[in-house]
Amino acid sequence: MTLRRWTKPVDGTIPVQALLYDDEVLLATQDNVGVYDGNQKSPNHQSGTVYVSTHRLFYISSEHRRSRSFVMDLSYVTRTEHYAGLFKSSPKVTLYITSPTLSPETVAVDSSAVFESWECEVCGYRNPPGLSPAAARICGLCGISRDSVPAQQTPLSNAIPSSSSMPSLHESSEIACSACTFLNHPSLQACEICGTPLPRPRTSKSAPSSRPVSPDLSDDDAGDSSPQLIKISFRKGGDKVFYGILRTSLKGKAWLMAATPSAVDSEANRKGISGILKAAENSAQNRVINMDAAFQDIEALKVRTREMVHLAADLNEKLTALSSTADPGVTVEPEEATFIRSSLSQLGLQMTNAPVTQDMITDEERWTEQLAQELSGVLQGKTRNSTGLMRERGLIALDEVWGGWNRARGVSLLPPATMLQVTPLLPRFTEPPIHLRTLSSGMRVLHTPAFASMAFATRLIEGMTTSGPKTVAQIATEERIAIPMASELVIGAEADGDICRDDEACMITGGGNQTRYTANVFVGYVWDGHAVES
Repeated sequence: MTLRRWTKPVDGTIPVQALLYDDEVLLATQDNVGVYDGNQKSPNHQSGTVYVSTHRLFYISSEHRRSRSFVMDLSYVTRTEHYAGLFKSSPKVTLYITSPTLSPETVAVDSSAVFESWECEVCGYRNPPGLSPAAARICGLCGISRDSVPAQQTPLSNAIPSSSSMPSLHESSEIACSACTFLNHPSLQACEICGTPLPRPRTSKSAPSSRPVSPDLSDDDAGDSSPQLIKISFRKGGDKVFYGILRTSLKGKAWLMAATPSAVDSEANRKGISGILKAAENSAQNRVINMDAAFQDIEALKVRTREMVHLAADLNEKLTALSSTADPGVTVEPEEATFIRSSLSQLGLQMTNAPVTQDMITDEERWTEQLAQELSGVLQGKTRNSTGLMRERGLIALDEVWGGWNRARGVSLLPPATMLQVTPLLPRFTEPPIHLRTLSSGMRVLHTPAFASMAFATRLIEGMTTSGPKTVAQIATEERIAIPMASELVIGAEADGDICRDDEACMITGGGNQTRYTANVFVGYVWDGHAVES
């Protein structure tokens, strides 16, 4: 029988995807099919679903999934035919099967290594089961073919016990106690643990050597050299698509892919340490390519966004001019203007003035002046009612100004070097004028005239004269600035000789354990005919 000889039973209750090899791919499926064993219908396989993969053909019975499902290797199929059907005859696909010419090594691998793990003789790696027979011949770590390493074979005389040694093997088996299940030596009469009498094993006699051999179920097909066939009957269509995919799978011969040298080399390159390094290199290259593409998209988006911002500014200025020149009795904003402004507001592009960019002005000096004017609006506000970064503050760090300015500009970002070129021009566009100052620690700040060196020192001396010595925290609270920035200003005033400190390091403990600062009373003091400057 063709089905009995060339197919293997499978458990149809398990999904077909779980029955596939690790390197096997499911290609197509078709339900409502029946199977012919040769030219005769197979009564147990008339209602089921057929699956075709890159390596095998599955039949899952609809009624008896566990007992009447089978699988067949596509390597057995040598020729196919398609019958379109006529009248009541359903379409059929015929598979002609012939025994493949396999080497003994291949047969051994196909029968044992597919569902068993094996240890490589070269690197000692234990390969997991689940691969197809072709892929199972390649070590997953070093890529060496299993067939290229001769396996250590046990002599036949040692592997097969003689008839005289068989009873001794049976007699040397341990006896389990019926009470405590302890395995006792076969020479003992009672259990070594609990003392319960041990059951004696029954001695069985071997069959005589002249016993007739049971006939093989497939012996009737062994002498038949004609090609055998299996037919798949499609009861509800789908035969053409299934037949096309089946022919593609047969032409691909995925079950032989690892047997060719090129396939072995490519498989070995994907395995082992070299495969790991190659995968890491490919991952890094793909990451660089993706980053380059992302940055190119960002640059293109910046260009398009700048154009949209300019368009929004132009439209807004035109609408404002139209509103200012309209007659009082006429509607100020027509329906079109309202629609345009609402659209700009939804897009987030409703801006009074677009940020100044270098491509808008060819003159370098004029571009710097425009940036200074724009920065002045960010610091002090563009109108009297608007609030800027320094509207309520007289001192601000330069890094905070740079971050706030770039946030206000949107996508047209400026580097810190450009900001350092712009800050000297701020006094021309700000009221009160804002100047740049470098503190003793190197930190750069923007300040109003109230926080200039002389003005701050004068204010400190006046406060210390009336209220006495003060700490840095008290000075920061009075000036409404951060404590680190107040400490920088106090250190600068001390370096100029305007104030002096009173701390434990000077062995003057009248003010407690905190450092206090007081006005320098030694300035202008005459000592021994000489005036003390500082």
